[in-house]
Amino acid sequence: MDFFPDPPPPSDDGEHDDPPQPVWSNAPDDVVPGVVPLELVLGRSENAVVLLTGVRAFPTGLAMTLGVRIRGRAQGHDLNAEVFDGPYAHSMGPDWQAGRLKWGFELADGRRATNVDPPVWDEQPNQDHQGADDRLWQPDRPVLNGGGGGGGPRSVDRDYWLWPLPPVGQLKLVCQWMDRGIETTVHELDAQPFLDAAARAQPVWPSL
Repeated sequence: MDFFPDPPPPSDDGEHDDPPQPVWSNAPDDVVPGVVPLELVLGRSENAVVLLTGVRAFPTGLAMTLGVRIRGRAQGHDLNAEVFDGPYAHSMGPDWQAGRLKWGFELADGRRATNVDPPVWDEQPNQDHQGADDRLWQPDRPVLNGGGGGGGPRSVDRDYWLWPLPPVGQLKLVCQWMDRGIETTVHELDAQPFLDAAARAQPVWPSL
């Protein structure tokens, strides 16, 4: 007699694919994006630089990498926490809110998306996020979502997702980091190269 029990029989349910994430929350993982050759200094001061690189265009939005570099004294703030929205080891009062790292986009139709906008999930009608139609709900405003990344005490990179794909016209990028001496800096770009790149995107698994 075997001392150990037999393993349970395999489930009859079979394997189930995870439900797709909402299109506004992150870049699709089954699409090869078109690449936009953009190397942009969003803002710079004597001791800090904010960069935007690695723009990947999808039919539903833009993925990109925000880079932050500092030199000199760290001013008692953890750079990773500042870029990744916490956890903070300092007060989050009005002075910090006014001086923190802020950046974002203004689309040609005047709508804006920034890294300091209220969380979109809080606007979803079904707050338990368990409904079958949750992934179909879409916000009524553009979204700039932060993703993964990493770095050290003086150099941090973080991925971001801008939804939806910007419309034809002027695309503004704005950056401000008063605590690091970066005044409000505005860059005006033509959205067409991003739209052209999105048109080059293709599915990872084309239909046969």
